[in-house]
Amino acid sequence: MFSCYRSYIQQAFMMMQLLLFILVWLLAHECDAQTFDAFDDSIFFDVVWGDPKVDYKDGKMEIVMRTENSEEYICQLPQPSVFQLPNHIDVETSALDIISKLDTDKVCSYRVDSYWIYEVCHGRHVKQFHEERDASNKKVLVKQAFFLGYIGEDSYLTDDTSAGAPPPTLNHAGALRPYFSVVYKGGTECDLIPGFKRETIVYYMCMPDFQTSVVSVKEVSTCKYEIIIYTSLLCKNKLYRLKEDPINHIYCLSTDGTKWKRPVGYEILSQAKDDTLFQAKPEPKKTPLPEPVFVKKHPKTQQNTPKPEPKKSQLTFPEKTFVRRFLTAEKCVIGGVGWWKYEYCFQKSLKQFHKERSGVKTEILLGIWDEPRHIEYLKETGKLIDPSKKRAYIDLHYFMGDICDETGLPRQVTVRMKCGHQDNNVQALTMFMEEPKMCVYKFTTESVLFCKVLEDINEYGVPQASIDNIIESI
Repeated sequence: MFSCYRSYIQQAFMMMQLLLFILVWLLAHECDAQTFDAFDDSIFFDVVWGDPKVDYKDGKMEIVMRTENSEEYICQLPQPSVFQLPNHIDVETSALDIISKLDTDKVCSYRVDSYWIYEVCHGRHVKQFHEERDASNKKVLVKQAFFLGYIGEDSYLTDDTSAGAPPPTLNHAGALRPYFSVVYKGGTECDLIPGFKRETIVYYMCMPDFQTSVVSVKEVSTCKYEIIIYTSLLCKNKLYRLKEDPINHIYCLSTDGTKWKRPVGYEILSQAKDDTLFQAKPEPKKTPLPEPVFVKKHPKTQQNTPKPEPKKSQLTFPEKTFVRRFLTAEKCVIGGVGWWKYEYCFQKSLKQFHKERSGVKTEILLGIWDEPRHIEYLKETGKLIDPSKKRAYIDLHYFMGDICDETGLPRQVTVRMKCGHQDNNVQALTMFMEEPKMCVYKFTTESVLFCKVLEDINEYGVPQASIDNIIESI
């Protein structure tokens, strides 16, 4: 009963021999030329069983491999390639110029934690503060503030990469990411270290489709801080984009005339399920087939063919109830940390509020959903989208919020719905609020539920799928 599985293992052993030969060959030829990084699960080599678009090239090393079934292959080994920057890379804008423009435009980025609010005014200062206001939201009752550092002449430590040199990297979010750093010194004096003033290193990292946002704040030692900022602006410089190691292809061609043919054992192995590969299964007992019975049918009798059963939703009843009520705006989601909390009603409204211990509640309407106004805005700005392309997020624009005291105009907010896979719970939503301009907000919410919502949208980014279809597809 183990005969077929023994064949699988022998074919896999052949592949291990091939890869082991390659590893020894690489060690013999490359150890004096470059150093190896720590082992990880990156894919550096794969085997291609023939490719009509690739022919043999002279000068490449060849080895002959044979399977248990006497199948013979000639395999060409590639010259290992690693990511190397060209001598004269086309750098559109230096990182220093990009970050300096944030200072010129007087841009500040914020992060709201459970108690503190962190403010990074690029090229000026870093501050943490806490405020408590009265019921009218106008008078500040309690305010604590500490400056974590100011910009100085020696703030820009990272060398300018205009000459093509690679920037330094930092391991963040599971990858080595290039960064541009700025040091802020001379902040508020540290209470625990007399005479020492707080200081902060700000790391800027390229992140496509990301406004300049603070993603993490750490106090790495007493009164010393590290802040990581994602920004799509830094992606203009190619040196700061996340790079992937190339995959080296090993081409193996059969010598029996059908050079694109793959080994029989490999075909069987690729079709086998992982959970049944090494499990012995008893052969089913053969039972004699019943004699066929022929039944004459009336000509008018129609043969009914069973219809395939529709896919059943994997959601529990409470989860289905939540999804239905949330997508119909019968149920709003409340979240946020710090002074302000947020009430998000899907395609209806977005509010921020603060509730005192006495029960007094301060509430501000940031915007309401008006589909015709949203469509009009997209037409005016020329930001129509291609609904045929798979998207990771959509932006919906909410208008006609409460009047802003500073500008005299109604508040407005862009709600960015992102597909998130970090939590498979459809009832879990993460929220993040920014205020890039006075009383103009950007509210980002992420959930696995939105992955299904984004599958069917129109050219204006408005979801089109029915609630029943969304529920049944999850």
